[in-house]
Amino acid sequence: MTYVYALFTPAAMIRLGVLGSGLAAGYSFTSSHGSVQSILQTPTLTPSQLAMAWDKIYTRGVKLAPPVALASSAAYLFAAYSLKGPHVATAFGISPKLQLNIAAGLLLSVFPWTYFRMVPGLQRLQAYSASASKGAEFNGPEANGIRVDVEDWYWTNNVRAVAFGGACVLGLAVL
Repeated sequence: MTYVYALFTPAAMIRLGVLGSGLAAGYSFTSSHGSVQSILQTPTLTPSQLAMAWDKIYTRGVKLAPPVALASSAAYLFAAYSLKGPHVATAFGISPKLQLNIAAGLLLSVFPWTYFRMVPGLQRLQAYSASASKGAEFNGPEANGIRVDVEDWYWTNNVRAVAFGGACVLGLAVL
């Protein structure tokens, strides 16, 4: 039975938070710099194909990043709550509890960023993708709008990757 309790030590929770935030950072970074960048640089893709390719990347990410971010944030918060005893300042010169709370805050900050900054473009791209999957072709300003929205998603998703990566670094500095 003591093995079960060992799973919920602050060190184990910090490791879980580091693992999750590192995974989310890596996935967000590679989906932007690998997948989206490659579809943007493929000259033979029509705007409809671009919207459908982006939708596949987005759908995979939306299934992975939010649950991992929430679980990692909960792990960091649990570790911060569970830390006891005298605390030495970390490499960043702040207490481990505060540093873990900041890491959890960075992970949670992607949700308002996504909602307030990214959702209008996401909704347009999803509508384009749904229409494209039914056979619609886009020309003129709509075609340019798809490319502009995908390019916007590219850099705004990088902001999320930086937040995830920052949380990972803060967690690692506590270990």
